[in-house]
Amino acid sequence: MLYSWLQPYFEQFLVTLKSGRMSSSVIIAGDYGLGGRYLALEMAKAYLCQNKGEHGACNQCRSCLSFERLMNKDLKVAYSSTTEEAKKDYDFTYDCSGLIVRPSTTQARSLRIDTMRKIPSFIFESAAGGVGKVVIIDNAEKMSAGAANAILKTFEEPQVGTMIIMLTQSLEQLLPTILSRAIKIVLKDIEPGEALEFLLNKANQKPPMIRRVDVDTAVQLEQEQKEIESCPGLQTPIDSVRAQVALALSSSAPLSAMQMLLAGDDIKALQVMRALVSSIENRDPFDVEVMTAFKALDNALQVKLLRQLVLEILKYKAYVPVEQLPLIFHSHAQFLERLSAEHLFEAYDTLSHLEERPGLIGARAPGAIMRCWLQAFKADLVKP
Repeated sequence: MLYSWLQPYFEQFLVTLKSGRMSSSVIIAGDYGLGGRYLALEMAKAYLCQNKGEHGACNQCRSCLSFERLMNKDLKVAYSSTTEEAKKDYDFTYDCSGLIVRPSTTQARSLRIDTMRKIPSFIFESAAGGVGKVVIIDNAEKMSAGAANAILKTFEEPQVGTMIIMLTQSLEQLLPTILSRAIKIVLKDIEPGEALEFLLNKANQKPPMIRRVDVDTAVQLEQEQKEIESCPGLQTPIDSVRAQVALALSSSAPLSAMQMLLAGDDIKALQVMRALVSSIENRDPFDVEVMTAFKALDNALQVKLLRQLVLEILKYKAYVPVEQLPLIFHSHAQFLERLSAEHLFEAYDTLSHLEERPGLIGARAPGAIMRCWLQAFKADLVKP
């Protein structure tokens, strides 16, 4: 079952598929927290279904049933991978579970030229289900120019009955030669009310789990319950305040916001905000409380928090209602509007640069930025 906000994109895909005008290549672009990977799987399922109906896949044919095991002989996924993962052939596999839950790693992943070179041979194989072949390329923005060129001929001379689905965060990160040969589906931000409804629904408040038909249901339910009980973020009920903060720090992408809520990172972020307000108001010379709370966040979240805070202050200075600015509103930080707009714009540009290039973030960089800000904040706020 697709998330409600993805249904319109899927219905349009079905219309195009039924009309016979379906391109052999599709690009789904948007924040991964909007669920593009789930859309790609549903599109692949409908495309490979042996008894397509008005609403897509029949869910009864052999091809459809194989999706319940998250493995289909006519579908492969090209994943960004580490060197070790590529050696074990995890970079191009029938296993689709990585689109739902991907094992974490401390090593950098990339879409490799060798991975792209495996796609044509698979595409040209006979279809086991008699319908066609599908390849999903995850994290397509991680393709180098060489990797993109390795698959370009397959794009230019598509095999009949094949479809390649690329997933990317932004169309701007793909080569023009790739963009020109594909249908583009751009996932838009969803309505705040719909996102909040999703986050506050207790049925959704659980870690993403992979359920397989070949594993005992009772065992899977028991494992799911253990996962839920071990979630630090579920020790505190998820209310509208938490949900609003999580959405603000996740670019309004509900799946990313839910991940943040389950980890309890939204609680830590709000603790930083409240400690920040206290430190500035009390003229704390050492800023111990706020820096301790800030260091409890990982580097990426530190940058997101600082960037979102600056953005909210700028919006508040532009007369956006404070109720629409969760970080400021729920930490009573309205007085920060007195900060210099020039300093805020400079800080926003710096943080945007760091967020777009996470590899440039040194372990101590966000903390150093926070300390500099605290000094600047206090200097700005004591000005007449």
